[in-house]
Amino acid sequence: MTGTEALEGRIVALTGAGRGLGLQIARTLLERGARVVANFRSPSADLEQLREKFPELVLVQGDIAEEEAAIELVAAARRLGRLDAVIHNAGIARDQLLVRMPVEDWDEVHRVNLRGAFLLSKHAVKAMLRQRYGRIVYISSGAAILGNAGQAAYAASKAGLHGLSATVAQEYRSYGIRTVVLAPGLLDTGLGEALDEKIIEEKAGRSMLGIGSGTQIAATAAFLASADADYINAVIIRADGGLVY
Repeated sequence: MTGTEALEGRIVALTGAGRGLGLQIARTLLERGARVVANFRSPSADLEQLREKFPELVLVQGDIAEEEAAIELVAAARRLGRLDAVIHNAGIARDQLLVRMPVEDWDEVHRVNLRGAFLLSKHAVKAMLRQRYGRIVYISSGAAILGNAGQAAYAASKAGLHGLSATVAQEYRSYGIRTVVLAPGLLDTGLGEALDEKIIEEKAGRSMLGIGSGTQIAATAAFLASADADYINAVIIRADGGLVY
């Protein structure tokens, strides 16, 4: 299968779909024929508008770092018949230099970015074991690979996804379950929009291709959730425009 055929009819659960990159991923999946079950934490007018265009979109509100939300997201997908793929995109940042960082901020970033990924993986794998097939895509960050001043919590939590992905792939490879990490660089959407203009200019200058497009990353995520990516497993895909370091 190629192109949209590789996603046509596939059921994909997505976290952090209310805005930014998550919203773009949801839109791309739907446009390519996937059936999407989208998790979001706060009410989103954009997500509601997307459902008006794609009535088949299933919305599941909840904090993915709480186990009940992860259970309900997976259950909502299974009510459609099966769970082909999950994309863990939900993430937050609480940027501060290490010595000034409140412990509460460190804990909250890890709660959402890493605990949420663990809970989603745990319950998604349970569903995938029954069907002996599944794909898990973790949205990480270039900061997890290179580090970034002021982002100790964010970088550490995203780096944790790399170890989680590799371990899940090893534990369940015989059941047809594949994992992959997608690590974008600086984007024109999502958390990148909140950065100071000087920081954006500095980071853009480190990449051969400058600031990335959220639509391009969404298309990459959609491909990784498709049947065309079934031979990609336990790797980190850097979609960062060629960072120079």
